[in-house]
Amino acid sequence: MTITLYEKTIDFVRTLISDRHLQPGDRLPSEIEIAGMTGVSLMTVRRAMSELVAAGTLHRVQGKGTFLRSARIQTQSTIIGGLRDTLALQGVSLQTQLVSLKKRKASEHEAALLSVPEGTEIWELIRVRHFDGEPALREVATIPSILAPDLDVHFKVGEESLYKILTTQYGLIESVEEQTLIARPAGASESKDLGLSPGSFIIEVTGVSMTSSGTPFDSFQMTFVPGRFAFRLHSSLSADPVTL
Repeated sequence: MTITLYEKTIDFVRTLISDRHLQPGDRLPSEIEIAGMTGVSLMTVRRAMSELVAAGTLHRVQGKGTFLRSARIQTQSTIIGGLRDTLALQGVSLQTQLVSLKKRKASEHEAALLSVPEGTEIWELIRVRHFDGEPALREVATIPSILAPDLDVHFKVGEESLYKILTTQYGLIESVEEQTLIARPAGASESKDLGLSPGSFIIEVTGVSMTSSGTPFDSFQMTFVPGRFAFRLHSSLSADPVTL
């Protein structure tokens, strides 16, 4: 099998990282320097570096250069709880940016998910999570305002988790959670909030949180920058297996 120049350049950069014992956060030589080391064109180096950025190995900082990224953050999307409960941060710092918290009318789709009439007043909470200063995850939560009438009073970004507030202030204790995971191109608002190029792919996890009585209280959408995360899934045999 023929190995292309850009694949050889990728291998060179990985070897360079190993030989120089680079650590997460260390800066790599510039693309011009790497082109001089390898004897390939600058265009080939840029393609190779872009591939490593997309794979989550490297990340670019405008005006500063290209750096070795920390290991992917492990997330188990199938366990119940707030974000900190589902992530293994492994020393990565987490910061939260509140994009918006407002009341609006539920769409037909949202109303069906939350088991309320279309047009019911809901809270829409949008947050962007930054890991080591980089936007990596966008969260949208929609909650019927009748279940959390003064959510804007109790929710303070960076303090208690949303799920803790819903539990302690309104008695909404999550017992069941349904999730769907897909890969798709980012929308305009997602690209803006996550600092992505138009058309970049994201991982989307959507679902509904319900109480033990089956009352849905939160329809959520989480969009992940793929190169930052590794998803762990857990499954077990049903208590009542189906016999075919």
